[in-house]
Order: sequence, then C-alpha cells, then structure tokens
Amino acid sequence: FEMAGRALAGLVLGLVLCLCRGEMLTGQYGYHNDAGRFFQPATSSTFKLVKLGNVNVTFLDKTNLLGYDGQDFAQLGKYRVETRMGMVTSCNSANFNDVDGILGFGWANQNRSAAILKTLTQHGRPHWNIEQPEDFIDMPRKFAFTATEDLGELQLGGYDPTSVAEPMQLFPMAGFAYGVNITSIKFGDTELLNFAPGHDAYVGEFDSGTTCVLLPNSTVNKSFSKSPFQTLYDRQLLGEAFPLVFTIGGRTYDIAFKECVEPASNALILGDPWFRKWIVMHDLTDVNNKKMGLALRSPTYQLGVETDTQPELRTFAEFSPLSKLRANRKVRPMSLTMTGEHGTGGVDKVALQSQSRVTYNVRLSVGTPPQPMQVIFDTGSFMLAVFAKPPPAG
Repeated sequence: FEMAGRALAGLVLGLVLCLCRGEMLTGQYGYHNDAGRFFQPATSSTFKLVKLGNVNVTFLDKTNLLGYDGQDFAQLGKYRVETRMGMVTSCNSANFNDVDGILGFGWANQNRSAAILKTLTQHGRPHWNIEQPEDFIDMPRKFAFTATEDLGELQLGGYDPTSVAEPMQLFPMAGFAYGVNITSIKFGDTELLNFAPGHDAYVGEFDSGTTCVLLPNSTVNKSFSKSPFQTLYDRQLLGEAFPLVFTIGGRTYDIAFKECVEPASNALILGDPWFRKWIVMHDLTDVNNKKMGLALRSPTYQLGVETDTQPELRTFAEFSPLSKLRANRKVRPMSLTMTGEHGTGGVDKVALQSQSRVTYNVRLSVGTPPQPMQVIFDTGSFMLAVFAKPPPAG
C-alpha cells in the first residue's frame, strides 16, 4: 500500500464544493466556468423562483456560496422530476472550474429534505407543494455504482445483472451514511481491528470520492485497544506485503496490496478501490431496512454504455426501470477542506483531508426545454445545486 506521508489533521463533517458563477470574481483564486455553462432560468418555461438570497454558505476553508432557491424539472437518465434546487451565482474559489453543479445522492427522509433521491422515488413532495405530472414514473429507490481507472457508471433503479460475476450479497446499512458493519480487517495473520471489550464491529462507509482506503489512526474513544492504521504501518515496516481482507456479514473481501491506504482520525472509509473492483449497490427500497450490496464486477462487462442516449426524448412505451449513465472520472490532486454537520438525522459526506479526491461527472438536464449540464455525482451529500444566471425579472 502507498502510505500517506503524514497523519491526517482530523475529520470534520460535510462537503465543500465550489459551484459558482465567475464574472463577479477576479484574481488568482477567483472562479471561472471553463465551459461557460450556466442554467438559464429565463429560457425555461417551467422555472419557478422559490426564494431570493436563500443560498449563503461559508465553509471552514472560507469558500463562500451565494445564490437563490429555484424549482424546475431535472432529468437524470430516463427519470424526469420536478424538484427544488440551489441556484449558485457567486463563489470565491477556483477549485471546480470544470463542473456545472453537484448532484448529491445521499439520503435524508425528512419532509423538507433536499435529497433528489427522495424526489425521484415518490409521486410528490407535499411540503414543497409539488405533485409530479401524470406520466411520471418513480425510480425504484436503489442504485449501483462502479468504476475503472478511466470512468465510472451509475446504474439507476437497481443494478445490471450482466455487470456482475457473482450473486449480489446484501448487508444491513449501518452508520449515518452508506455504511456497513466491519468485524475484521486482516493483513496476513495480523488483525487490524483489535476491539476493546463491548465492541465487535466498526462502521465502514462507502465513498467513491475518496481515492484510497482510510483506516482510523486512533483508538476512537477506546473502541480499539490500538490504532488500526498504526498496526498496519508497524507490520509494513517489517517488510510484509499482503492484501487487506475485510469481513462483512461473515463474508470476506480483499483489497490488493497495490491499493493506497491513508490514515484518518476516526473514519473507516471504503473508497475508490472498492468501486473499481465491485458493483456497489445502495438499496433503500424499505427505508426502515436499508441495505448495501456487493458483487464482483464481471471482467467482460463494458462500462459507460448508456441506456438512454437521448433521455429528454424518452418514451415509456417500453419502459425498463434500469437506467445507466456514464460518469467521467477525474482525480483532483489537492486537499479539500470538508465541513458541515450530521444534525437531526442529516446525512452528509464523512469529510476528509486526503492527498487527492476522485470526482465523477454525470449528465443532468435542467429546465424546459432541457439544458444539459455536467455535475459532480456525490453519494456523500444530498445537495442539488447548479451554476445559474439570475432569475428573470418579476
């Protein structure tokens, strides 16, 4: 494993992504939209202004987002839904010059939850006074994600049976986000999770945006008798080289020695190496019994072949729930300061300061007629926001 040169400074919770309009900003650190794409609310016949000035967020790294709340149709693959979203018009960071917005696919079930996953999977949002059109078909509340070194693939409404080399194994979802209980991690004969009395499992959270596997570099309030990362580091100093073998639900999953591992203060993150080997399923069909799924990806499966090349022209005459989208992959060689909170059941990314981040951009169309945009797909937040021009007068 490639070890990080230094321990991480610590964990905070949340997400910093700059999704901003640049003409108001100048200087070395100002934002500019490389593609010049902004959502044009004045040209959408279905746009509704919700509230001016309602987007005003400042993060720990001083990134500031300003904008307003709007409502319009958004289309992802074959699924088209009316929803609310943030319209970001100003920002002070150039970190995300090459994207048009963010599509958070985390889950939050509150009545006014901003989660697009909630909106896509039910016929209305009564607390927003939204009732979907008569031809609306709700997306089954499950999706899968997988990736290679070059690209990723988002499978909406389930997973493609041709993409797996073995039966999908389902496990109870654990933790605040898309996590599972891990009962063991072995490096050769050495156990890394040496649980203290009263502890027998630790939550590992799936996050495709984390480049490496992250292991706790502490005892996590005495959950362990010794640091899992330090235990691994000590064995590697002896010249040992083994895969990491994780036990989940009594089944074992191995991560190759060549994959990178980094330390974290408390988090155990199942990052990009997991998505590059397995089809990772997120099944929220029963919100009281949510599950994660894992199946080895078939070596002959070809990623990135979309099922809906012109989704805006779709017909439901021969409707299949599964919709596959290509996700363009990019490794960003920088640390992202992440901030936010888990408050009142909110689900947000377990935030990290890592050596790099992986992002996957997918196509999202907004408005009527549809305006195509490339947005970051993020399972760790439920934020839906796009770069936008100001709302039309009146």
